[in-house]
Amino acid sequence: MEEIINYDLIRNVEACYFNIPHIVYYSHIGTAVIAFVVGAYVFLNNRKSLLAKILFSLTVFFSLWTILDLVTWIHKDGTMIMFAWATLISMDMLVYVLSFYLLYVFLFKKDLGWSLKGLLMLAVAPTIVLASTTLNLEYFDASTCNAIDGFIAESYLYTVELVIFLAMLGLFATYLIRTRDNRADKQQGFFFGLSLLFFLGIFLSANSLASYYDTNPFLWSLTQYGLFGMTIFVAVLGYLIVKFHAFNIKLLGAQALVVALVSVVGTMFLFAETTANYTLIGINLILVSFGGILLIKSVKKEVEQREQLEELTNKLEAANERLKELDKLKSEFVSIASHQLRSPLTAIRGYASLIIDGTYGKIPQKAMEAIERISESAKNMAYSIEDYLNVSRIESGNMKYNKADFNLRDEAEKIADDLRPQAIQKGLGLIFRTDLKSQGVINADIGKVIQIIQNLINNAIKYTPQGSIKVLVRDDVVRKKIYIDIEDTGVGIPQASIDHLFGKFERATNANSANIHGTGLGLFVAHQMATQMGGNITAQSEGEGKGSVFTIEFPLAM
Repeated sequence: MEEIINYDLIRNVEACYFNIPHIVYYSHIGTAVIAFVVGAYVFLNNRKSLLAKILFSLTVFFSLWTILDLVTWIHKDGTMIMFAWATLISMDMLVYVLSFYLLYVFLFKKDLGWSLKGLLMLAVAPTIVLASTTLNLEYFDASTCNAIDGFIAESYLYTVELVIFLAMLGLFATYLIRTRDNRADKQQGFFFGLSLLFFLGIFLSANSLASYYDTNPFLWSLTQYGLFGMTIFVAVLGYLIVKFHAFNIKLLGAQALVVALVSVVGTMFLFAETTANYTLIGINLILVSFGGILLIKSVKKEVEQREQLEELTNKLEAANERLKELDKLKSEFVSIASHQLRSPLTAIRGYASLIIDGTYGKIPQKAMEAIERISESAKNMAYSIEDYLNVSRIESGNMKYNKADFNLRDEAEKIADDLRPQAIQKGLGLIFRTDLKSQGVINADIGKVIQIIQNLINNAIKYTPQGSIKVLVRDDVVRKKIYIDIEDTGVGIPQASIDHLFGKFERATNANSANIHGTGLGLFVAHQMATQMGGNITAQSEGEGKGSVFTIEFPLAM
């Protein structure tokens, strides 16, 4: 069984007291106060936060460590020195364990598992249970003013602390490599982890130097600078609180400013010499305090309003995501419904065509007119259904393009020839011209290109009450482009409508005056198809009643 430390070995170590460097007071008292105040402030502002609880515990044990270490420097009673020295080991280990816990929760935003918590407790247990035995400290060497470390203090402590430090490095590296946090959260994690590891790194280095080179006065004094790592960590913590509202604290900047102003004004009492001085300083102190309270309330109100705005923004984002889901469901529904409608429409068009052709015999003229209207309406509805299906394919990314080289000029002329009877029936002229310096070959999906040209010429016929339609195929071999201009003398397009003319379900404001059956999908589908094949469609018009020009553009295959 291990012997208990004999605390009565020494009663007065005054000789050691005179060797105390002044840096000891600054390094111990300053860092202890700063660490405790910040830890308490964070905890009091967010008592339910696990992070705040861990940080407060860390700063408490660090402050206890610095106080106990200071006792070993300045106290002259041997019993108190040995007690403080023995207890230091437990505080030291708790600082590392809590630092690991804090880093894990801050980076990964979740609590440690019970198995890992149990492992950390087991690591701390020997430093607490065996603190008062010679396994921790063997005796006090009055000639060197040092306690002689036992196995716990000399080997076990630094080995476990090194393992914890390396584990923290691994956690930090894993976070930086694998995190999917947004940029702001990743910056928080980076600065927090780096500053905490910096503090522990120099803290471990300083304590190791103090333990293994305790006979070297220079190194012994140098170790005191290791405590300032906590000050740097606290400074970074303050930066994170102010910039990123870490630990959910948002008023630190205003509160710190008010405290600083009150402190500065208050210290002026130390230099006051007359009643007038005391009166003026007192009035200033009251004014600064009152103004500071108003400032904090104002900032608090602003923070609350910002939080409400953030909450509304989050709700809006959630609603937007829901709308996107509904839009997707709508597109799927339209696709299914459109497919179901195509079959009966095909049958209607087929039988109407057979009746018109006389397959079922001669029918009265009035009945023929009705059948022709049925056929025309079914054809228009089939076009609309095809537009709905194309929109659904475009939005779902299922539109397929089978590209191949073909002569655009030849296809455009065929389409113009096919649609000329329709234009003539309406009393319109349909003129086709070319101005080419190349063969007019492009690489695209011929079916989609034909659909685009048909759509635009059909629109020109629909929206032109009188006059003519001109189709011009031209090229620019320098730019390696080919164009199809479809110019009409129709109703024109208001300038306000041109910018959004190619949007889904968008129509010009005057479109219903010429055609009430439009869906606002034809131009959207045509534009999407053209751009997906490397082309474009643009529209120009001088205004209502002045006609319009639609230009289809594709790269030449040269």
